[in-house]
Amino acid sequence: MATFDLQSILDAYGPDAGRDYAAHLNPRFHDLLRLVGFDRRFVRGEGPYLWDEQGSRYLDAIGGFACLSLGRDHPVLRDALEQSLRIAPPTLIQFETPPLAVALAESLKRFLDRPGDRVFFVNSGTESVEAAMKIARAATGRPGFAHWSNAFHGLTLGALSMNGAEWLRRGFEPLVPGCREVPFADTDALRAALADESVAAFFFEPVQGKGVIPHPPGVLREVAEICRETGTLLVADEVQTGLGRAGAALASRTDGVEPDLVCVSKGLSAGAIPLGAVLGSAAIFDRVFDSVERSVVHSSTFRENPLAMTNGLAVLHVLREEAIVERSARMGAALVAGLRDLAPTVPGIREVRGRGLMIGVELDPPALAIDMPGLANRTSTLVAQALVMRLLQRHRLLTQSTSKGSGVIKLVPPLVISEEDVDWIVEAFRESLVELARGRGAAVRGLIKMMRKAPGVVLREAVQ
Repeated sequence: MATFDLQSILDAYGPDAGRDYAAHLNPRFHDLLRLVGFDRRFVRGEGPYLWDEQGSRYLDAIGGFACLSLGRDHPVLRDALEQSLRIAPPTLIQFETPPLAVALAESLKRFLDRPGDRVFFVNSGTESVEAAMKIARAATGRPGFAHWSNAFHGLTLGALSMNGAEWLRRGFEPLVPGCREVPFADTDALRAALADESVAAFFFEPVQGKGVIPHPPGVLREVAEICRETGTLLVADEVQTGLGRAGAALASRTDGVEPDLVCVSKGLSAGAIPLGAVLGSAAIFDRVFDSVERSVVHSSTFRENPLAMTNGLAVLHVLREEAIVERSARMGAALVAGLRDLAPTVPGIREVRGRGLMIGVELDPPALAIDMPGLANRTSTLVAQALVMRLLQRHRLLTQSTSKGSGVIKLVPPLVISEEDVDWIVEAFRESLVELARGRGAAVRGLIKMMRKAPGVVLREAVQ
């Protein structure tokens, strides 16, 4: 029998992974890592922490783009996956009713308190949005979709059609026709957009991921009423917010609404095995899968595979048994309070907002930097990146700015962080903001650091 040695592959490719990544995958992404100082090798991860080759410990507040809800290498999750590989239930028979899929659907409905729903499993968040788009069209007989400005629902073609960022859509048009963008939280504009009753569904994020922007109080209840009046399905994209990230099983319920369809993924996968789901009423699903012939009208090869189903079951088990949702709410409140208490004492924080452990720190660039000639439109980006770089290099804290041109630092650490980790984050922001504000030189320092890291990349990007 052939043998396989994974460790030897890691040892062979690890030291030069950056250079080889540029050669074989995406050189511009490697350039990005060089620019912001992320071109380093991490060799171990456990809980919310990473360790580099020198043995230094880092706190990860990027959390795999908010999917690492249980951190890395959770023992229950690891054991569950090892059990699945050892027991080896037959996989991907396709014409079957997999018992693990039944168990996960039942467990997910119970966890989210949606007992009357049906469940459709997918492999990712963007796939859940694409599936919800198809379900909405088939269930309503309508072609169109509506979404808020600044929305992010994924980067596959249908989901991208409801993306509020022009720079992400550019180069991929024409997108799905009939997608209407509505100014964020403008219910009068939404009512006008849905008035002709040609829109199948309105998609929303309970807290917008780009910028970490919650809805004003009462807005989503009014949105739900407008959707009911116009026969439009209300779809909650809880890919990022759901299953504890925003301090509740479903963030939309915090706003007092019960959507017709719910998309989940990141928190259900916990970063181990790709997994997502769409939940909706039996009445909606029965209008899609309405005959034996159409029982497979939407499907995919890898959905309901035993590893993914096992992973989801184990994640829900840990969320329940370790009270992770409650922990997220508690640690998130402590982190928001710590950062808000910090804001009046240091320059550079305009606002701290968020729910649970989905938190945005909006910077005040003029307090940290003077616009540089020819680069005034990039001040917010430079300031944010200067802060991200200092947090990483000085405090071993991984963070990100939320989007191109954004002055918002997003914090989405694993939901298992401790009070000590909260203090780690607050102190890192305190020291870094004080240092960067000296002489209002944050933008200059950010640019100088980038020039030192990758001068050719900076010069090439500056002329584009």
